[in-house]
Amino acid sequence: MLLGALVHCEEKKQPPTASAPSVTTLPAASLSASASAIAAVAQPPRPVVLVAGGDIDLSRNTGQRILKNPELNPFSNLQSWLRAADIRFANLESPLCDLGGKTVSEHNRLIFAGPPSGADVLARGHFDIVSTANNHIWDFGKRCLEETLFHVKRVGIQAVGTDAQGKDPLRPVILERNGQHFAFFAVTGIFNHGRLRDHVAKPYIADADMGALSQRITEVKPKVDWVIVSVHIGEEYIHIPIEATRYALIGAAQAGADLVLGHHSHTPQRVEFHKQIPVVMSLGNFVFHQHRDHPWTGWSYLARVTFPPKGPLTIEACPFFIFDASPQPLTQAQQTAYFQHWDAISRAPRAAIRGARSADGCVALLSP
Repeated sequence: MLLGALVHCEEKKQPPTASAPSVTTLPAASLSASASAIAAVAQPPRPVVLVAGGDIDLSRNTGQRILKNPELNPFSNLQSWLRAADIRFANLESPLCDLGGKTVSEHNRLIFAGPPSGADVLARGHFDIVSTANNHIWDFGKRCLEETLFHVKRVGIQAVGTDAQGKDPLRPVILERNGQHFAFFAVTGIFNHGRLRDHVAKPYIADADMGALSQRITEVKPKVDWVIVSVHIGEEYIHIPIEATRYALIGAAQAGADLVLGHHSHTPQRVEFHKQIPVVMSLGNFVFHQHRDHPWTGWSYLARVTFPPKGPLTIEACPFFIFDASPQPLTQAQQTAYFQHWDAISRAPRAAIRGARSADGCVALLSP
């Protein structure tokens, strides 16, 4: 279990800087329709595409915009990637609760929450599931956590990594798509109020205890096709993860995950393969204001992962630039600059190798 520092997330408007039942029990008139339903259920599994993004902050300036414009959609420019996926995932960095019009603490700008209507913003991004296991979910305590989970559920989105009842925050969320079943776990190794294991919030937020995680994965794995683990961990604003972060993320793979998704650094970091399991060191930011002192907080990528019915999964990086807390697709020149940086931070023995670029701008990441 690893603990890190507070998130120092300054907001600064920054312009782009880079160039059925059995048939035999039914009346005869129902036989045809029922047979069709059974045939549909019996269809073989098909590939599933997951798109995973990093940190989403719907508080502070963005929260005020949501209050003024309830129809705000910061995901509009990436809809082609999001709509085409079967499952959409991200880390919801800001809780969502009613603070009487406030979206940040009067005393500390690093304590924040988005308004309840932030959940509707997520729905416009077509998200299916979000992680709420992170260092900000307890910023305004248990009430705000409860409201967050209520509002996310209200718009039909699953939350993983927390439990409003304080019974089992490590409980996985199971999703079915195209005849395949996915178990999602989310844990955090970062907490803003001391050690999570010693805090009153422990029953509500899943801690990054790899032993406990391994046991839960062992229990669920025979029941699903794939296990995906989200881990909120690491040092902020760095391009290459420290070894302690790497060990924690690799530990999730060793615990039985088929895909590991890291976030918290607010910067894009490399993907590594460990026994053919992709470990995303950090997805960086998704909807976040760029830090004025750290320009790469304004660049990031979606991990697009294809899960076949049989055989190994494949992963791609779909890069984007964040302008004024809204992700934008890259121009050709920006993509060239992005992948020059990507190559520089991917000089490691198990780092993914860049493959072919797809027509929609995503790039294959191959096992070395």
